[in-house]
Amino acid sequence: MRFIKSRPWTILSIIVIALLIGVNAYFVFKDDSKVARSYFIDEFQIAATGERKETVEKDAIVAPSQTYTISADAKSLSAIDATRGQEVHANDLLATYKTEKVDGELTKLEAERTAYETELSDLESALAEIESEYGGANDPKSSINTDQISEKLNVSVKFELGQQATPSTAVAILNRHIAETNREVALLDARIEQIKAWQGVICPVDGVISKITEEAGTVTFEIYSAEKSMLAYLSEDEWQKVEDGQTVTFKLPHNDGDLSGTVVQKQKIAMNTESLWANELAKTAKLPKPTSYEVILHQDDILDNIPFSTVGKAAITVNEASNAFKVKSAWVKSRKNNKHSIYTIDENGKIRLEDIQVAFKTADSTIFSSYLEAGTPIIANEQRNILARSFRSIPLEKIKWQDFKKIGWKDYVKYIVF
Repeated sequence: MRFIKSRPWTILSIIVIALLIGVNAYFVFKDDSKVARSYFIDEFQIAATGERKETVEKDAIVAPSQTYTISADAKSLSAIDATRGQEVHANDLLATYKTEKVDGELTKLEAERTAYETELSDLESALAEIESEYGGANDPKSSINTDQISEKLNVSVKFELGQQATPSTAVAILNRHIAETNREVALLDARIEQIKAWQGVICPVDGVISKITEEAGTVTFEIYSAEKSMLAYLSEDEWQKVEDGQTVTFKLPHNDGDLSGTVVQKQKIAMNTESLWANELAKTAKLPKPTSYEVILHQDDILDNIPFSTVGKAAITVNEASNAFKVKSAWVKSRKNNKHSIYTIDENGKIRLEDIQVAFKTADSTIFSSYLEAGTPIIANEQRNILARSFRSIPLEKIKWQDFKKIGWKDYVKYIVF
């Protein structure tokens, strides 16, 4: 107290200076301060461009691209020539028909073919007679006698010829009927060869027999195609991101290196409890709950040595950008009209606000394009004065002794004061 009473003006001066310092600090350091100042930066990110991707990572199971079913009347079969798990090829015999059924069909078709061959012979004989008797299409005679041509021609052909006046027209009619008869003979030959070759149930594709069942008097063969696909199951949010045609990278056990492929189809109907491949995958992997949507993925390479039901990993690329930057999403400043910007530090150590074009966002990062130069420091989204100076606890580059030699004592004083 004695000190205060003896030096009142000194104490008053100290109080005034403290008040000035306090008021100045308040206006300098409050959030919306307009007073220029230096900011301490303890965390920053260095801008760097690269190929940026957002992927949906899923467990995927190897399944057939197609599943075929073929049925036959059990009573018409004499034997089943295939077993479950057997590898088959197109036109392989899966089951044999009873002999009497095949023989009856062949007898019927061969009788029809004999009749058409006889008719063809009669037509060709009639054509030869007309060309020999009347000299062909250029003969000057204006009419022909159909009774003298061939007695074996059928009634309809004779009637059609009798309505014509010239040999040239008769030749055209016979040629048309010959062509039609040849076509019928060819069709019958094809059916006869088919019956002879297919004396039973024939496999339509290369693949594997997955199931053989007999129910209600019908034998059914289920065949997995040799061509394989990968199946994965999406949540509702993932379904919104995945599109047909997007690229996929696969990792499979017993296979060296990654495989590439594409999204073939995503289902619009939720997977049900009867889905064979979803239930198979659920034995070793967790499927999205409560709803899953199946997506078909097709690999570029053939999976020859990978069995069905093999479980691997699939990474579906849902977003990508070339020569793009990456920053923490919390560091992006959102403005009106869907515009975005980030705080950076320029080469003079001053803070700037740079506009960016957002390409896409991941769980915790924003991918964007900008006119930023690689190596530019990016700092957190906190209210700062533009062009204010900054200082950092960690240098951007490794400090070299040569740099200290370039800095004089005046530079240190200037930095400390200002």
